[in-house]
Amino acid sequence: MAKRFTDTNKYKKPFIRGLQGAYKLFWDYLYHDCDHAGIWIVDFDIAKIYIGADMPINKEDAILYFNSDEIRIVEIDDGSKWFIPSFIEFQYGDLNENNRAHNSVIKILKKNNLLKNNKPLTSPLQGCKDKDKDKDKDKDKDKDKDKDKELFEIFWNNYHSITLQDKTDRKPAEKYWKEMSIKEMQKAIDNIQVYYDNIKDYGKGKMPKKARTYLSDKNYNDEYAPYHGISATKNLGKNNQTFEAILKKDWDGR
Repeated sequence: MAKRFTDTNKYKKPFIRGLQGAYKLFWDYLYHDCDHAGIWIVDFDIAKIYIGADMPINKEDAILYFNSDEIRIVEIDDGSKWFIPSFIEFQYGDLNENNRAHNSVIKILKKNNLLKNNKPLTSPLQGCKDKDKDKDKDKDKDKDKDKDKELFEIFWNNYHSITLQDKTDRKPAEKYWKEMSIKEMQKAIDNIQVYYDNIKDYGKGKMPKKARTYLSDKNYNDEYAPYHGISATKNLGKNNQTFEAILKKDWDGR
């Protein structure tokens, strides 16, 4: 026979004091008849037998009285089961996955979407919504990754077409690219021509750096003297248009 904690002051609390006699007894019955996860299989025929024929109760009034000022009963499985959040809080306090006595409780509540951060929820819909939010966050991350990849392709192709360097060390370049902000990515693309023109004009025979080194050294932030040859920013407008188009792109596959 299972033993459970009881509150010796429960009948002094306004909620219990305010209940009609039948529902006061029914509330106490629920705490004893629910399982160890605070879930009661709704069976009013059996409940009436235990409570007594002189204590008439019904489902509609029970929900009305128990949830009058806060959610004390959560209906799950289309109303065939009731979850009592306060049961968990009183019997266990904070649930802990490292506590073997709590493990089965946690599993049952998770199965019914009734747990978040080891805290009981007052609606199974909360658990579903939280799962949906996590899925949305994952989708957003995937979208950002797709944008980063497409912007990197623009950078990679532009850098080598302008500097005439061999396309080597792509993975290290991608690593640095992933660590950059959107603003830095745009500068890195826009300033390739500026960087190359100044190396060619004032570099005294220096060769342009590899793409990965250009990124790791943040040469896109360098400030150069005005270039006097062909306009160093001739590709800037085109790059900006392409860049903005990618940022505005619908990433839902359309």
